[in-house]
Amino acid sequence: MTDTNDYSRRQLMKAAAASTVASSALAGCSGILGDDADSAGEWRNEELATVTAPSFDELYQADTVDSNPGTVNHLTWSGYEAANVQAPFQKKFNCETGLDLFTSNPAAFDRLNGGEWQDFHHATFDMAWLPNLAEAGLIRPLDYEQWKPYTFDKYTDRFQKSEGYKYAFLDESDYSFDVDGKMYGVPQRYGWASFAVNTNTVDSSDYSSYDAAWSDEYDVGVYDLPFWGVQIVMLREGIEPYKSHSEAEIEQIREATVDLFENAKTVVPDIASLNAALRNNEIDIGFISGSWINGSIRRGGNFQYEAHVPEEGSVIWVETTTMLKGDHPAVSDNYLAYMQHGITAKSLMWPTVGGTNVVPHQSAIDNLNRRQRDVLRVDDIPEIIDRSVFYTGVPDLDRLISVWEDAKAQAQ
Repeated sequence: MTDTNDYSRRQLMKAAAASTVASSALAGCSGILGDDADSAGEWRNEELATVTAPSFDELYQADTVDSNPGTVNHLTWSGYEAANVQAPFQKKFNCETGLDLFTSNPAAFDRLNGGEWQDFHHATFDMAWLPNLAEAGLIRPLDYEQWKPYTFDKYTDRFQKSEGYKYAFLDESDYSFDVDGKMYGVPQRYGWASFAVNTNTVDSSDYSSYDAAWSDEYDVGVYDLPFWGVQIVMLREGIEPYKSHSEAEIEQIREATVDLFENAKTVVPDIASLNAALRNNEIDIGFISGSWINGSIRRGGNFQYEAHVPEEGSVIWVETTTMLKGDHPAVSDNYLAYMQHGITAKSLMWPTVGGTNVVPHQSAIDNLNRRQRDVLRVDDIPEIIDRSVFYTGVPDLDRLISVWEDAKAQAQ
């Protein structure tokens, strides 16, 4: 599914240990945080050294950073660039942040793996990409115990290690998710992929199953997004998405996808077109959609449009922020801590631009008003997670995307 570097992270770590990487060329990279200057700043100028953190609250204080803090560059999704998310940090630390947005995990991985890691300090991927990033030697491990007060201590119960949340931790022997493994990222924002229904026009007994999208009783719009689409087709068919699939399963997926396209009233190229078709009553059901529908429809007060999770479940994605290899500016760890702050997390849920999705930060959720909770469907989320699966990567995704494309062509 993705390319990998010729050198594993373990080989790079040995190389880093054998020689000290030259001082950073970025302005402000020599700045030091914390009481122990030598240990606190060491990771910034080493290829893949573990990222440490000073005592809790210190990273929130601008006076711990020198007068030339540098610029933090972040490769991420829409919403993170919003003024209410970035401006407070820029003002407090008297620095710049550069946000580069992407819409595809595989494409963003290929960019970093092709050498663009040198242009960024942070990258936020869906969590299934942490193993790829770590094995390719692109991201640094973080010291869990030192970062815990800034991160996991702030999260809801369902995102705690004690509750089995493992999608930020990797067993470095094979880079599989392991709750007892090394921390490689911090959960930032999450949601689900499912389908969207107009609850005013679709009977609740019908949208209890994805079968509604295959029914000729309703007008269905298919969002041509095979990455998520094939996963939802597999859930509907009762097929485990996160394994290699047999020829019989591939054929079952193909037939179901052909039927889906043949039943569709329209195929749309993007989420804006899908949402417009829903708002204009051109379609009753949007397949696929997800919690990101909330931003442009529910946030406007149209609560009849729902990213519904039927009995077959949904796919939970968790955007997870990582620290890239290479040199970092003085405020890089301040930035990571700031993005995890409850105030920032609330702003990220309700950005001035971009999608509207929930975060795992308990204090941010506690500070939502009633309307915001309804838009984000906060009270529904525990049940949604209970009957859903966490996205951990589809081994034969390329082949299944071809199945989707072939089924679309066959149905036309």
